[in-house]
Amino acid sequence: MRVEVVGQARTRDLRRSVLRPNLSADDPLPGDDLEDAIHIAAHDGDTVVGTCFVYPTPCPWRPCERPSWRLRQMATAPDLRRTGIGSAVVAGSIEIVAARGGGTFWLEAREPAVPLYARHGFVREGPIYVDEQHLTPHQRMWRRV
Repeated sequence: MRVEVVGQARTRDLRRSVLRPNLSADDPLPGDDLEDAIHIAAHDGDTVVGTCFVYPTPCPWRPCERPSWRLRQMATAPDLRRTGIGSAVVAGSIEIVAARGGGTFWLEAREPAVPLYARHGFVREGPIYVDEQHLTPHQRMWRRV
């Protein structure tokens, strides 16, 4: 397996099928319009089996810390979960943020994924929450890179 930066179109099918299965193949996904997003893919041969993207943006609960980067749309092929792919993608995203100057690296994790991010040094910020944007329980997390 290799982890590398790719074009957003390369990760689209996995992101849509795992994170937004209710959308059609032609519907835009959140973040597709971000010009400065860096898409990361874990490949098994020619197949994308894990992905996320990162982009520079202020952290809402640490607004004075700059630079700041956000991790979004973390997805792993369902039949390959718990095999180290997600961990490899998170590690790759940390390396990419570090190579671009580092800073505060933040995300909003689905509750079951909190231990994955914690293993990579992310810490919780505030309580687990549900709101109109996050219908499943989420946890704010961050770390310095």
